[in-house]
Amino acid sequence: MHKFITYENRRDTIITHAWEIWTKNGLGLDREDWNESERVVRDAVNDCYYDGIEDIAWLAATLKRLGQEVDWPRPKPAEDEA
Repeated sequence: MHKFITYENRRDTIITHAWEIWTKNGLGLDREDWNESERVVRDAVNDCYYDGIEDIAWLAATLKRLGQEVDWPRPKPAEDEA
């Protein structure tokens, strides 16, 4: 990973993507719902983090925690299956 990509940069990117997916880009949310959904997503992102997690897995875990159906990331095939 690049040295300039910090935990905070990664977290904020995951928050943005998870929020956009979960709320369908905020469609139909009033300001109060918008703010609450941002808080809920931020909490879920923080709860799903662990050292060494890849971004796609972090996003998938966050969406699952939010009740979203997720069938990715798919496991990589074993070396002998590739």
